[in-house]
Amino acid sequence: MEPSELSEKSRTILEAIAEGRSYEQILSAKLAVTYHDIFHAAAEALSITEGVKLGKTFDERMAEIRQVCPRAYEKWSPDEDAKLTTLFQSGSSVKEIAKTLQRQPSAICSRLAKLSLTVVK
Repeated sequence: MEPSELSEKSRTILEAIAEGRSYEQILSAKLAVTYHDIFHAAAEALSITEGVKLGKTFDERMAEIRQVCPRAYEKWSPDEDAKLTTLFQSGSSVKEIAKTLQRQPSAICSRLAKLSLTVVK
């Protein structure tokens, strides 16, 4: 693949985004993609856009995030959902849950919303 050409997977993902699909819709569309693939598609598109300077590469940024949150952007398991629910219902804060589950606080909030659990602000 030439540096100025998108991979087929990235093209498919970006077309879905251009159609207005959410991340969740893309992930559940049986395209065999992960959040990591979605972010990589965006980084790939930016890297081939003339004049764009990205600073750190996508992989470097992911490595930094995973030093703090080793499970960041990984698929949620049913066991993790159960543990998240238990921790939330026991009154643990989003920050505490994120640390326990080794995920980002924003991921905890998103997953709580997906599970129809709400965070009181």
